[in-house]
Order: sequence, then structure tokens, then C-alpha cells
Amino acid sequence: MIAVGGENLMDMIQSGTQNGNMLFEAVPGGSPYNVAMAIGRQGVDITYLTPISSDSNGDQLAAKLEASKVILSGGRVTQPTSLAMVTIDEGLPSYSFYREGTAERALSQDLLRSQITPSHLVLHIGSLALAGGEDAALWEELAHDCKARNMYVSLDPNVRPSLIADPAGYRDRIHRLLAIADIVKLSDEDLLWLYEGMNEEEALIALRRATTAEILILTKGGDGSLCWHDGAFHHRPASAITKLQDAVGAGDTFMASLLVWLVKTQSLSSLSSLDLTQKQRLQDYAGFAAARNCEQQGCNPPWAADLPETAYL
Repeated sequence: MIAVGGENLMDMIQSGTQNGNMLFEAVPGGSPYNVAMAIGRQGVDITYLTPISSDSNGDQLAAKLEASKVILSGGRVTQPTSLAMVTIDEGLPSYSFYREGTAERALSQDLLRSQITPSHLVLHIGSLALAGGEDAALWEELAHDCKARNMYVSLDPNVRPSLIADPAGYRDRIHRLLAIADIVKLSDEDLLWLYEGMNEEEALIALRRATTAEILILTKGGDGSLCWHDGAFHHRPASAITKLQDAVGAGDTFMASLLVWLVKTQSLSSLSSLDLTQKQRLQDYAGFAAARNCEQQGCNPPWAADLPETAYL
């Protein structure tokens, strides 16, 4: 079983204009929330650790996860749902967030630890949950605790610079997590922000020095992805997209599919012995799933039946 922790929120996604005013559609979202949904849809047992609001937005958030076969272990709380305003420019999203005093930040270490059981093999965290505040410290502490329990730690920083009040402190937190993570996925934008002032080649060298993760992947949007193996990064092309709607949730679907592939191929116990061909199948599987998500509006990850398991697993 996989445990996912981090924000849930309502994405207010730009859907058009009327009389000169932008129109928005309310869509459940949040990076770890999306990861949990995508894992559940692909048929892997998944627990979502973060509380969800009992307000009407929270009802939608909870219903979408439950419909995607996700176990909601974090419960429901009275605090309101976080909001994200999402505008789309040429298919690419930009975000503004409203998270103060909301349900997904109503955490305690006792609540988080109580949800981790011997059946959990992986903890996945990342994104806004690590941006700052007491909740970020709690997620970091939980990651160290799970590592001590011999669980695998998965990390996707999914950096949101507009929400990071203390960039130096945030970078330090990410580097502490990189030092213990077994599975790391980040985008080229994440990489260049974390290693500000470096070009991509320099930043990749710095990243390799910061982590001993056995699975280390850099996503590059339409340019595919890079995976570290045997002393070098190896490129795989992006999967073809029939008709692009937008890229909302594409990275989350990619991340989820990495974990699904590792579970379904029973590779978690042998991460260090995966060969290059296996890692390329991993990239291809995750890239294909992400491409299918891009053919939908908003984050709408594919189900297991939509994915060609025989080609990649």
C-alpha cells in the first residue's frame, strides 16, 4: 500500500470569458491529491493522509477520491477548503493559492503517525505541503519517521515559488528530504529554481550530489524526461498527445504512474538493481499516462483500462 500526504484544494480553472470577464470552473485538485487519485485509478492500494474539509468543496474533494478507489484515512474537519486560481496560457497553467487556516493544514504528528501501518510500503509527499509553516515541518518529520520504519520515501517538490516566503529555508528542507528519498521526480522548472543561477547541466550535477535516490527522474514537458542510471542521465521522448487540452495534473499523473509501475512490477525491493531498459519502460509508462491526462481538461488521470500495461510492465 502507498501513503500519500499533502494538500487538497479546489482548483478554480479558467474556462473562458463572457462579456470581458474570465469564467472559472471549480475542479478538485492539489498535487498530492492528484497523485493519490491517479494511483487509485490504476488499481494500486492507496491511502490519503491529509484531512479534508466538511464544507461543500470538501464534499467534492472526498467524493472524487473515493470514486477513484482512494482510502481517506485523514478524516474530515471543519476548517474550509484551500483554493487555487488557475489561469491557462497556451495550455500551460499558472496558479495563485489561498491556504491560511484551511483543512489540509489542520495536522498533528499524532494524526499522521496513527495512519501509517505495517502494510504501507511507500510514503509520497511534496508540493505546497512543504512550502512552509508548521505543517511543512510535520510532513518532513513524518518522512524521517517512515524512513526509520524501512518504508520507501518518494518526493516530488513541485515548487510553487509564489507561496515560498523563505526560499533559503525551503531549499534546506528539500535538500534534507532529498538526502533520505528513495524515489525523486522533479520538473526542469523545479530544478532550476532549487539551484538558482545554474544552468541545467550544473543543476543536475548538484542534484546528484544531494541525493542517493535509486529512482531519479527529471521531467521536461514536451521534451520528455531524463532518468539517472549508471553514472549518467538518459533521455526518453515524450509520449504523443492526440489533442492537447491542458497540462494541469500531467506531472502528478507522471509521478503517480512511476509508483504504480514500481508496485505492479514488484520492483520496490530491488530499486538498486533495475537496469536501463527497465527504467526506460518506467519512463515510457509514466509518460504515456501523463499524455492521456493532457487530452482531458484539468487533472483527469487515466484508469488502468486506458493504459497499455503489456507494453511497459
